[in-house]
Amino acid sequence: MSEDKFRNRMAGKVRFPEDISSKKMVYALQLKARKAPGLLEGIILPRLPGHISFFQASDIPGKNILPYPDDDVPLLAEKEILYTGQAVGLLTGPDLDELFSIRKQIEIKISPIPGFPPSRMRDRQASPVEKMIRKGSTLRGLEKADSVVEGSFTLTVPEMPVYPEHDVYCSKEGGTYRLHLHSQWPSLLRKLCAQAAGISRKQVEIHFNPAGRTGDAHIWQSIPHAALCVCATSILRQPVKLIAEAEERHKKEIYYSYRAGVDAGGRLTAVDARIYLNTGAYCCFSSEVAARLCLGAAGLYQCRHMDIQVKSFKSNTPPWLPLSTWGLAQGAFGIEMLVNHIAVESGQDPAEWRCRNLSSKGNLNTTMRKLRETPPLADMISSLAKVSDYTRKHAVSRQIRTNRTALPVSPSSYTGIGMAAGRQGYEFLSRDKLLSAASVSATLQKEGHLDVHLGTVPASPGMLAIWKKNISAALSLEEDQIHLFQDRPDEHSFNGPSCLSRNTIVFTRLIDQCCSIIQKKRFREGLPITETRSYRRRTANEWNEDEMTGNPFSNPSWGCAVVEVSLYTATKEISIPRIWLTVHCGTLLDPPAARSFVESEVRLALVQCMEKQAIKPSLFPELHLEFLEDKRKTVQPGGLEGLALGTIPPAFIQAVSQASGLTVTGLPVNSASLLAGGL
Repeated sequence: MSEDKFRNRMAGKVRFPEDISSKKMVYALQLKARKAPGLLEGIILPRLPGHISFFQASDIPGKNILPYPDDDVPLLAEKEILYTGQAVGLLTGPDLDELFSIRKQIEIKISPIPGFPPSRMRDRQASPVEKMIRKGSTLRGLEKADSVVEGSFTLTVPEMPVYPEHDVYCSKEGGTYRLHLHSQWPSLLRKLCAQAAGISRKQVEIHFNPAGRTGDAHIWQSIPHAALCVCATSILRQPVKLIAEAEERHKKEIYYSYRAGVDAGGRLTAVDARIYLNTGAYCCFSSEVAARLCLGAAGLYQCRHMDIQVKSFKSNTPPWLPLSTWGLAQGAFGIEMLVNHIAVESGQDPAEWRCRNLSSKGNLNTTMRKLRETPPLADMISSLAKVSDYTRKHAVSRQIRTNRTALPVSPSSYTGIGMAAGRQGYEFLSRDKLLSAASVSATLQKEGHLDVHLGTVPASPGMLAIWKKNISAALSLEEDQIHLFQDRPDEHSFNGPSCLSRNTIVFTRLIDQCCSIIQKKRFREGLPITETRSYRRRTANEWNEDEMTGNPFSNPSWGCAVVEVSLYTATKEISIPRIWLTVHCGTLLDPPAARSFVESEVRLALVQCMEKQAIKPSLFPELHLEFLEDKRKTVQPGGLEGLALGTIPPAFIQAVSQASGLTVTGLPVNSASLLAGGL
């Protein structure tokens, strides 16, 4: 044991569930199916000692269903096994080594059944969610075009680099179940744990560990573990520690196919796109992800005729949605690749093409609503092209590659440069209360201190300090008189997940509203004064999620990236010397935390581009990051999540295509794929 961990234990400062232990504690291991798809015929157990217990679906004291948005997922499989690794039972005992030994002796009888049909088949059960944006007539637009450009792309979604998976610890004290874990969605975690154990939500108390964010791709994965842990504690009446184990990784891909009409000036006349999304065995969260994929794929450029369709399909792999940025950045990948190809083929500078064709004030956006103001992207692109010397480098690299056969000596390396633009919105496109709900309750007590119940987890610990500072200024209180409670064990209150910068933007606004009302009442009414403010969901006139019309985001953020690559001629090894990234996100509440967050997302984007190669610190590029703040008092903070992920991958693949002279149509890219002739 390290000295720091020992000191923290002796001081009673337990940080992580693996640091917690007690005399009566038992360990829990999940029993998972070793093959799929199939029907569970039975589980044959060896003779179990008296101190070992085994639970299956019929032993769950409450409901064996986790009702997520769009689909219900069983806590323990009762009959149908849809993917390898699906949990079918729970083994508990005081000795962990003994549990591992016994688990190896358990036999699971599964009879095979047919799997889900292929993605291209139109099967309503296997293709539960479809989203589309239709504008004008693509047939008419393609007829008017001077040329038609077609392309297909494949984006492999990388595994999120997550902190080591932490165990879940649950103990019962009186009628309260105390959970120790990390979650970005405490409200849903409490609700589903109580439902599985057949208890009240007030009986579930959450103690957060400081492990940090799990990432949107893993936003709900802690919930089944926590629910099983609470159920085992309820049955055994003793503390339970569920051991987290590494799961089998499956390839997660999004497939794009595009057909675009282009006139003589290189302008878009029509865009026809099809996107296929593999949701895994359960399609939970697929409506929101498909809607954001569809919106991202429609792009930011003027086009009168458009038909974008996103189709989800099930497969016999673990459910894995939502992905990072919930699909908006991934949807923009294909359209940014397409417009770069159009600009190059029409002999134009891609930066200038983007500036001329961006939608501006008065234009109809892709969702049939007039833009109220011109986005700042044109100025951002022009400024970034100048700072990075994009136009000259792009022309030089293209000229060298075009005339490479005439060069007397092959250079040791070729260079390439790419550009992409994108946007971010913190609102959910779905009006599902599970996702969009947000509320804050603040009480000014008789003693003069303020209790603020949040029910959410901040994106960074620094946000708690910022909220305290804002409250202190609004109510003239000392910061030590302000108490912020992340856990909110209320039977009726519910908050959506902490993602997409919602907790930074929405909760900052709700806290300000509570403080404003309390300030007006504090000298007129007696104490205590309690104020609760909730986030107002948008009406169908503002945004219609079924027809995909209206204004999808009230306060979007904007991003633009330029990526420069070097490609060694002999080995095809890729290096990224420099990245330029400009972000426009309203006002910044915490500039150091914002910079740190974007830098970490840049690293994730590089992992998506080059897989494990990008994890090496020596390969991290020189990053030129600029934040453009809007100093107007009426401007609210904007979101940051997804701006790097939405711009760096398409810019990278453009640069690699230019440097290699190959048509690279998918990510990730490595030297082996380039030596084989591209993707």
